Amino acid sequence: LKPLVLMSVLLATLGPLTFGFSLGYTSPVSQQLTGVDCSNGCSLILSASELASVGAVVNIGGMIGSSLGGLVADRVGGTRTMVLACVPFMIGFLGTASAVSYWMLVVGRVLCGVGGGMVSVMTPVYIAEIAPTRLRGMLGSMHQLAAVIGILLSYVLGLRAFELGWSSLALVGVAPTMILLLSALLVLPETPRWLCAANRPEAAREVLRKLRGTPNVHVELAHIQKAVSASADEPKATIADLLAPGMRTQMCIGCGMLMLQQFSGINAVVFYSADILKDAGIDDAEMGALGVGLVQVLATVVCCQLIDRSGRRTLIFVSTAGMAASTSLLAVYFHFKEDISSRLATLLSVGSLMAYMVTFSLGLGAIPWVLMSEIFPAHARGLASSVATLASWSSSFVVTQVFKGLMETITPAGVFLCCTMEIIFTFVFVMKFVPETKGLTLEQIEVYFKTSGRGKQNCVITPFPARP
Repeated sequence: LKPLVLMSVLLATLGPLTFGFSLGYTSPVSQQLTGVDCSNGCSLILSASELASVGAVVNIGGMIGSSLGGLVADRVGGTRTMVLACVPFMIGFLGTASAVSYWMLVVGRVLCGVGGGMVSVMTPVYIAEIAPTRLRGMLGSMHQLAAVIGILLSYVLGLRAFELGWSSLALVGVAPTMILLLSALLVLPETPRWLCAANRPEAAREVLRKLRGTPNVHVELAHIQKAVSASADEPKATIADLLAPGMRTQMCIGCGMLMLQQFSGINAVVFYSADILKDAGIDDAEMGALGVGLVQVLATVVCCQLIDRSGRRTLIFVSTAGMAASTSLLAVYFHFKEDISSRLATLLSVGSLMAYMVTFSLGLGAIPWVLMSEIFPAHARGLASSVATLASWSSSFVVTQVFKGLMETITPAGVFLCCTMEIIFTFVFVMKFVPETKGLTLEQIEVYFKTSGRGKQNCVITPFPARP
């Protein structure tokens, strides 16, 4: 792994880290904003419903940002898109920190969501386009790793020990935004594929030499130019084109995986994690949230290590199998928890909770984003990635809106049983439609879908002859 690639990936993932920090922000400051804890002052007090909406509106911003991200990236490139994403992030965090009313908080959170939506589209694609083929899965999954680290960081800095008020904690989000802004302006290279598409082959050659650490890049550059040239012969993709037979399979996979990820029960598990840990005798909600966040980070690190060895499909199969078992046991726990011993209940609930977080992070948490960055053809990658990311944010918004009502209507046990059935469907969906992309270039994957690819035929793409 060459230093420039590693540095570029680490700096680019400051975007999802900031986005994760924004997602986790409302959890540690909830007691301050509702007036329960006024140790750092209570200059602004919200009702419970207002606090819930402040947490949820980030999804609306995410939908707006994801709609813009891919389209902007196609026109100005990945690094400039990161620069533009920093603007709503910066204004959003500063607006949140200086808020004197509920509506100022809402606007700040929406703007943070816009930045998050833009980096959700751009970061996976940027990493996929600069990464060497053999490490693309590992480096691509660092998008999700950075997001969960951002969430964990918000929990850690929100601890009472740090004595940060809700306003000061919002200002922390400005720091990674500033680093990303300066990096995108001064350090990060544009991707060779975008440079070729912009008719700048010599610049693409120079960037590729730096990324690969060798002057001998003519074979890889020729493959990129050939794919870009073929894409240039096709008209610019429109929404209607994404539903045409030549793109339908990729859109089904990209949107389907990101939507299934959101409907897999992760929100239900996170929502009930505090109650589960409290029933197990862990009354400190802060330490419980930290423990769950740390488990997510460590399991995502394992995913990064395994994805290019075991393959995308294998990890998702392991992930969904473990998740289905975990949600089944959580359904059993919530249905029978009044009738079983406290020791068995603790073992069942905490064990299932941790098993779910581990197996989700091991596969379904990161891999849908990796697949999204790999499967779309060059001429439609920006628009298709925007639509897939919009599907993810829209699904997240739907889940947040209907979740509480479902809990009251069909009980927690019923919700977790529904999650189990959805996860089993995800397992079958991957088996039938999602091809293995491990070890293949983006150009090889594009040719596969153009020719024989329907996500079937054992779902394994036959590689081209190895490059010298």
